[in-house]
Amino acid sequence: MLSADIGNRLFDKYKAAHPARFYNCGVAEANTISLAAGLASCALRPVCYTITPFITARCFEQIKVDVCYHEMPVLIVGTGSGLSYASLGATHHSLEDMALMRSLPAMRVLAPADAMELRSCLRVAIASDKPAYIRIGKKGEPVIFSEPPAFTFGKWTALREGTAVHLLSAGNMLSLALETHQALAKQGIEAGVHSCASVKPLDGGNAAPGFQ
Repeated sequence: MLSADIGNRLFDKYKAAHPARFYNCGVAEANTISLAAGLASCALRPVCYTITPFITARCFEQIKVDVCYHEMPVLIVGTGSGLSYASLGATHHSLEDMALMRSLPAMRVLAPADAMELRSCLRVAIASDKPAYIRIGKKGEPVIFSEPPAFTFGKWTALREGTAVHLLSAGNMLSLALETHQALAKQGIEAGVHSCASVKPLDGGNAAPGFQ
């Protein structure tokens, strides 16, 4: 577990259980990624965690060259995505991180809807032999799933069936998609709702009957 100067108290239980497996790399995100690539080359499964724009845009070259070029199984987790840290100014805004990570060869991109889906994504990503990026919010987002749902790269989860229209949600916008489903239902419109946690690869078209 590699933290770039964030989440120290968050990982207290982990540090207590595995004190030799936690590294606070400080405000040195590029070095964090390079260190993770080195650990991955030694058959370990490093997880890098810090605020989204700092772990993606700030160290894009290291991710491209050290991780993706060699297809190292490094898991990158960006927290506070989107405008979650809006009050801290433009340096903390992350509106292009999914586009950046999707552009990299071998990189898989995941955007779970809540803590339960994050658990599923995390287990699958760590078990994989390829790099992955997981985009999460800050805290306090609504919990949608009662337990970790089944997750597979390239497959979306259908929460509501529909024929007239399909609402596709990536990340913590799923609660709004479900609210929209209810609003449309009052108008007699059957809307399907899908949690699209797998942003790369996308679902090949089997998310719902007739969905292409």
